[in-house]
Amino acid sequence: MGGPRHVTRILDFLSGLPPMVLCAATTLFMCVETSLLVGLFVPGDAVVLLAGSAADSPARLALVVAAATAGCLAGETLGYLIGRRFGPAVRRGRVGRRVGAVNWARAESYLVRRGGPAVFGSRFVTVVHALVPVVAGTLAMPYRRFIAWAAPAALVWSCLYAGAGMALGASYREFGSGLGAWSWLVPPVIVGCVVGFRLLLRRLRRPAGREADRPPGSA
Repeated sequence: MGGPRHVTRILDFLSGLPPMVLCAATTLFMCVETSLLVGLFVPGDAVVLLAGSAADSPARLALVVAAATAGCLAGETLGYLIGRRFGPAVRRGRVGRRVGAVNWARAESYLVRRGGPAVFGSRFVTVVHALVPVVAGTLAMPYRRFIAWAAPAALVWSCLYAGAGMALGASYREFGSGLGAWSWLVPPVIVGCVVGFRLLLRRLRRPAGREADRPPGSA
C-alpha cells in the first residue's frame, strides 16, 4: 500500500537529516511559535513529535529535547519582551484582533489569579501558551519569576513530546509495514492521544465549580 511507504519515507527523511539541522529547525520553529504567536495557528506539538520520531538513540533524543527546550525559552523570552515593550500595540494589530479581546482578557485574568503556576500550566494548553508570555510582559511580571516557571515547563513538555515521538517512530519502523491500510490510523491516534492528554491536564488544573478560571480557548 502507498500509505505505509509514504510514512516510512517521511521517517527515513527525518532520520537522514544531520542532527544539527533537525535541531536548528526545531529550535527556530519553537522560538517563533510563541514570540510571533505562530502557535495560534500551527501547534509546536506536531513539530516536536516529528523531530522526536527521527531520534534513534538516547543521545539524539537528548539533542531534540535540548533544541525544543531552548526554542521554547527563547520564544517565551522574546514574547515576554514584546509584551513588555509593545503589549497594547500587539493586541491592536492584525493578529491580536484575530485572537479577540475576550481571549486576551481571559489570558490576563488567568495569569493575574494564578501567577507563576499559570505560566507553567499554560505550556500544555494550546492558544494559551502563545498568549501568556506576551501578557506576562504586558503586566510587568518580574522576568525572573516568569522564567523560573517557564523553564521547567518547557523541559517537561519537550521531554514528553520528543519522547512520545521517538517511541511512535520506533514502533512504526518495527511494526508499521505489517499494518497495511491500517497505517492511516496512526496519525489520528497520535492526535487523539495529544488532545486527550491536554484535556486531562486542563481538567486536573481546573477547580470544580470555578468556571471563571477557564483559560482562553476552553469550551
